[in-house]
Amino acid sequence: MKKIIQYDFIDQLIAGDAVLVGKYGFPQLSANYNAGSPDKENTLPFNYMLSDKEISSHWFHFFINDGQFERIWKNFWHYIPYFQKAKGLISSDFSLYTDFSQELLIWNCIRNRSIAYAMQKLNRNVIPTASFAGEETWDWCFDGLPHNSTVAITTNSVLSDPEAIRVFTGGFNAMMESINPKEVVICGNYPSWVQKKYPYLKITQIMTYGQMWKKRAENNYNNLLNTSSCKKQL
Repeated sequence: MKKIIQYDFIDQLIAGDAVLVGKYGFPQLSANYNAGSPDKENTLPFNYMLSDKEISSHWFHFFINDGQFERIWKNFWHYIPYFQKAKGLISSDFSLYTDFSQELLIWNCIRNRSIAYAMQKLNRNVIPTASFAGEETWDWCFDGLPHNSTVAITTNSVLSDPEAIRVFTGGFNAMMESINPKEVVICGNYPSWVQKKYPYLKITQIMTYGQMWKKRAENNYNNLLNTSSCKKQL
C-alpha cells in the first residue's frame, strides 16, 4: 500500500522525519495536551479559511464534502500561510465509508494522517481526526493517533440511519479502547449513551456546516424582527 502514497508530498514533509506505525505505515501524530478546545462560536469549516479576515481567532475543521479540501492534498504548499495563522486546526477528514474498497479506506486514512502530521509542523494547535468505517477497519484505522489526548470525530449523516448508528457505536467504542482519548471534539449531535458510558470523557461539541447555516438564518430572522421598521409593521 505504501506505493500508492503521493511521494512528492510525503518525501518533503514526512520521509526521514516521522515515525511510521502500524501495518500500513501511518505517521505517528503527537499529543497536543495544551492545545485548548474549539467551541461552537469560533470554529469554521475549511472553505471559509481563505476569505476569513479574523483567521487567527478561529479554529477550522474539515467535516465537509471531500471535494472541498481535495485541493490541500494536491497543493498543500499554497495553504501553509493560512494553516500557520489559524488559531487551531482539526485535521482533514477524507471519508471512510462502509461501501468503500479496502484500498480506498486505507488510502484516505493515510492522507488524513499525512496531512495532520504536516499541519502539526506548522501550528501547535492541531487536533487529529479519528475516522472509522465498519469492523474491518477497527484494527488499523486508529494507528498513528495519539493516546490519552484529544481527537475529533463527526456524527454528520450518522444518527438518522440504523446501520450508520450501529457502525458509529461499534467504532466509537473501538476508538475508546484503542487510544483512550481524554477529550473528543464532536462535530454535530451525539447520542446520550456516549456521556453515560464514558462519564470521565470531556466532550466538546461544534456545529456541522448545516447547523451553522441554520443558526445564522435564525439569527438573521430574529434581527429582522427586532428592527424598528419591522416592529412598526407588526
